[in-house]
Amino acid sequence: MLAENNCLERFRKRLIDEGVLTAKQVAEGRPGTENVAPMRQATTMTLQQRLPPVWLAGSAVSAAIVFVFGLARWVDHFTSDPNAEDYRLHAIAAQIGLTRGWAHIYDIALQRTASAGIGPIDSMHVFLSPPPSAWMAVPLAWLPIPVGYLIWTLISLAALVAAAWLICPGTRLARVTLLLLALGLWPVHYQFWLGQWTAVTMALLAVSWWMLDRGRWSAAGFILALAFCLKPQDCLLVPLALLASGRWRPLVAFGLTGGAFALISAASLGTAGVSSWLDDLALVRGEPLNAPLTYSFIFGIGPLATGVEIALGVTALGLAWYRRDRLDLVFALGLVGTIASATYLHEDDVAVLVVGAWVVLRAGPSLAQQVWLLAGIAAAQFIAIGLPIPMLLWEPVWIVLLGLEPWLRRRKQTIAVRRQPGEGLALESTRS
Repeated sequence: MLAENNCLERFRKRLIDEGVLTAKQVAEGRPGTENVAPMRQATTMTLQQRLPPVWLAGSAVSAAIVFVFGLARWVDHFTSDPNAEDYRLHAIAAQIGLTRGWAHIYDIALQRTASAGIGPIDSMHVFLSPPPSAWMAVPLAWLPIPVGYLIWTLISLAALVAAAWLICPGTRLARVTLLLLALGLWPVHYQFWLGQWTAVTMALLAVSWWMLDRGRWSAAGFILALAFCLKPQDCLLVPLALLASGRWRPLVAFGLTGGAFALISAASLGTAGVSSWLDDLALVRGEPLNAPLTYSFIFGIGPLATGVEIALGVTALGLAWYRRDRLDLVFALGLVGTIASATYLHEDDVAVLVVGAWVVLRAGPSLAQQVWLLAGIAAAQFIAIGLPIPMLLWEPVWIVLLGLEPWLRRRKQTIAVRRQPGEGLALESTRS
């Protein structure tokens, strides 16, 4: 009511300034003020139009509450155990590279020495990321681990916020809601908890899609290669999905950039460094707990799980070819196909699916798509209590729904047209 009265007073002042009414007429309610009631009604309608829908306002408040809870939890973690696991591994790899040479960053003995008194080095805690991940940590390598962890968290958060603002659809409130919702999801929260590189990878993937959507093929391929060099297990099938859809031009830049990084990495590691990296990979792959979000959780490590993962990856690529006219679906299929077919995946890696959801939402998805995305929120939260099965069941269905999306959307539009008053009989008569 206060906002309404303020708008009314501003409108009255405008009438006085323009000479339509005098101040005395307004004060005394004399002739000329009979338009106040319609004006009041118009002002009320304007205010109602400015207010967000109830569902959006409620979603924003709910997402904000979850975000604040997660923020408090992260602060408590930082104050009690600031030597974040994954950031620590990247930082000590950078320290080893600077002091002992980059050929030794995968030397487990040196990692244990550098991490003494800070945290363990074993099959669950060992630096395995590609060399560019260690290079990125060089500016923070000489800082105390807690300080570097805090700075990296702020950098990751800023990158994710910028990416969300770039590609999330809707009004400002809708964008803020989608961002808060993403930050409240367990996989995204967990990546900040660990000090991981996933948020930066998500930001690079978002920018790559934005470039693709505008036909900036070379820039898109270059940025996609940067994301690939940081966490290849999070975007492995995206280049293949683009290739399947006939979009080969960004892959030229992707191949040149990725090839350059591969050559530089190989040169920095040398034969001994590459051998150490392969030994570390073998050590980690022998630990079942390093694949909690793969289908080996359901079927066990073996040919059955591998077959399911390959089948889901191939299905996603096949649908990317079938829906090649829709860049958003191709990109999302590449992401979900990557996650569903991965043989090495942790909780935070699932966060990249958020980028796929943002991209799909831009096109105004079908009702079925919207409902399944909401179900994905619940599936992601179940991971927090050690239940990955809902997410493992959710991913194949999303692959299928992405393939069916154009048909589902046409059906939604057809139903909407049939419900328009006065058109139902005409539409039915054309069929007879």
